[in-house]
Amino acid sequence: MDAAEIARRKTEVARLWGDWTAHNIHLGGDIYTIGPDREADKLRRIVQIVSDLAQKPFEQLRILDLGCLEGGYAIELARRGAAVMAIEGRQANLEKVRFAKDVLGLSNLELVQDDVRNLDPAIHGRFDVVLCLGLLYHLDVPEVFSFVHQIAEGCDGFAIFDTYVGVGSLQRFEYRGHEYWGRVIREHLPQSSKEERLESKWASLDNPNSVWIAHNSLYNLLGDAGFTTAYECNVPVELEKPGDRLTVVAMKGKAQPILAMPRANGSPMGRLPREERRSYSRKQQFWPVTQERLTNLVPLAWRQSIKRRLAASSDRRTPPT
Repeated sequence: MDAAEIARRKTEVARLWGDWTAHNIHLGGDIYTIGPDREADKLRRIVQIVSDLAQKPFEQLRILDLGCLEGGYAIELARRGAAVMAIEGRQANLEKVRFAKDVLGLSNLELVQDDVRNLDPAIHGRFDVVLCLGLLYHLDVPEVFSFVHQIAEGCDGFAIFDTYVGVGSLQRFEYRGHEYWGRVIREHLPQSSKEERLESKWASLDNPNSVWIAHNSLYNLLGDAGFTTAYECNVPVELEKPGDRLTVVAMKGKAQPILAMPRANGSPMGRLPREERRSYSRKQQFWPVTQERLTNLVPLAWRQSIKRRLAASSDRRTPPT
């Protein structure tokens, strides 16, 4: 397909389904879905995570991109040779992915129009890598919890979650006997129609509210779902990333017994508290540091003399046994 035909088809897709709003894809020559000057920090991060952790070539990976939007991640990974399934609920988004797939000749990219909440390994199969990028925070309870369990069920390697986390006014939720905390966020006006909700391409498919799971509850949920370790990625850097948005990698491994302390194997794994509370080293606490600095003002010989006198005084007060 020559450049003129690509440009013509891109114009037609935009006329029918709207302009690209998020994912910038090079289609050949000087043609991009958005433009050549868009930043690629997030795409770079996701590709690097997959490359570093997959432990096998892209050509041997089966990858699932959930809520793929305009297909930027799915297309990038398919271009590297992975077998990719991209699931998207909005036809307008999926038609843009289909256009890019055809232009780039990606027969290894499978497109599925469906609600991601219908994810089922019996239907969609199993995957080495699952991408849940910009999606989890669009789901309401209890689906936000059950969805993470569904992802874990069909994941044989690891999943990448890029999501906002709830802060501030948190509410308590319960799922499968576990306690979680999160913040309720408005997605659509309650009186909005189904058509209006579908037109809002950066919001949920239909639920008027969503729950942004709190930081610690997100990690608890990943453990409850069956992921054995979870890590937050900060390199490659995303300079414009808000402080309440994280990229978390959850590994689907095998729980390892402790050989040196076998009694610990019968104890359940601990759970993080409602909110992040950390105690810091005495070297970074105000009063201990102040006390140490004041003590250091006293000459060493004086301090040693005082310690000897205190020890001698203590010995005299100790009754004989």
